[in-house]
Amino acid sequence: MKHSSPRLWIVIGLVLLLIPALAQAQRTRRSGPLRNSKLYRGFSNYGIMKVGLGTGTATYFGDLCESGDCINARPYVSTSFNYRFGGRIQVRGDVAYYRLANTDVGGPNAVRNLSFRSGNMELMATGVFEAFSYNKFFNQRPLFSPFTFLGFGVTKINPRAKLGDEWYTLPKYNTEGVNYSTVAPIISFGAGVQIPLNPVMDLNFEVGYRKTFSDYLDDVSTQYTNNAELRGINPIAADLADRTKEIHLPTYDSNDGIHWNEGHKRGNPSKKDGYLIIAARVEYTLNPLVKVRRNNLKFKRPRFSSGGSSGSRTKQKRR
Repeated sequence: MKHSSPRLWIVIGLVLLLIPALAQAQRTRRSGPLRNSKLYRGFSNYGIMKVGLGTGTATYFGDLCESGDCINARPYVSTSFNYRFGGRIQVRGDVAYYRLANTDVGGPNAVRNLSFRSGNMELMATGVFEAFSYNKFFNQRPLFSPFTFLGFGVTKINPRAKLGDEWYTLPKYNTEGVNYSTVAPIISFGAGVQIPLNPVMDLNFEVGYRKTFSDYLDDVSTQYTNNAELRGINPIAADLADRTKEIHLPTYDSNDGIHWNEGHKRGNPSKKDGYLIIAARVEYTLNPLVKVRRNNLKFKRPRFSSGGSSGSRTKQKRR
C-alpha cells in the first residue's frame, strides 16, 4: 500500500500557482473595448465544435487500497471532441490512456503480499453542464466558468504483476479460478472549471471519479482457490495467486504452512473498483461562429395545386 505520491502534490501546487496568473492575464485583456455586436448577428451557440488534449493523474481505489491512505497517482492522457447543444450543454467524447498501480507492502494487508500495475484504455461519452451560458463575445465571458459532467463508457483493463524478474499479464492465469472480462462498463462524474484564454482556446481543470462495473482492475476480488490444483494446471498461475510464501510470515490460516486455505478471503467482491482522475485540458474551437440557418429550422407546409383555375391565378400573380 502506497502513501501520498509527491508527484500528485506537485501537480496540485502548479495548478494553484497557475490560476492567479491566468486570472490576472484575463483582467488585463478584458480592459479593452467590447467587440462590435453587429459582427455577430445571425450566429448561434448551437453546433460549435472543439477538440482537446488533456493530461493529469489517475489514482486507483480497490481491494489493494481500501483505507484512503494509499494514494498512488499515475499518468493520464486524453484526446477529446466537444459538440455544443446551446448555451450551457455540451457533449464530449474522450479517448484516454491511464495507468494504475498499488501494493499490499506497508499496509494492513501486508501478509497477503499482492500487487499490480496496469496500462488501460478508456472510451467515454460525457454530458457537460455549465453554470454560465456560453457567450459569443469573448470579452464578455466570465473569468471562470464552473461545470459538472456525467458520462458513460468502457475501459479495457490489463493488470500485471511481477514474479521474479518477469511481468505477467494476470487475467489469462485465472488466479482466483475466474475467467473475467478485461472490458468493463464505467460511469464518470465530477466537476471542473473552464478558463477562456482567447476567442478560440480554453483551459479546463477537472476532477472526476470513474465507477467501474468490475472488481478486477487489480486481479483481486473473491477468495483463494485450491493452490495445489492450480499448480497442476499452471505453476506460474499458482505462484501469482498466492504470494504469501515470498515474505515468510507464518501468521496466516494455512494447512501446509505455505499457502492460504481454499476459500479464504482474498478480496471484497461486494465493492467494485474505481479510479480518480485529476486533469487539465486545452480545448481549441474549430468553428467559433456558426451561422444560423433559420429557413432550415422552420417547418414549411406543403402547397398543393387544386387544378386549372387556381393554377392560372397563381401564374397571373407571379406575372
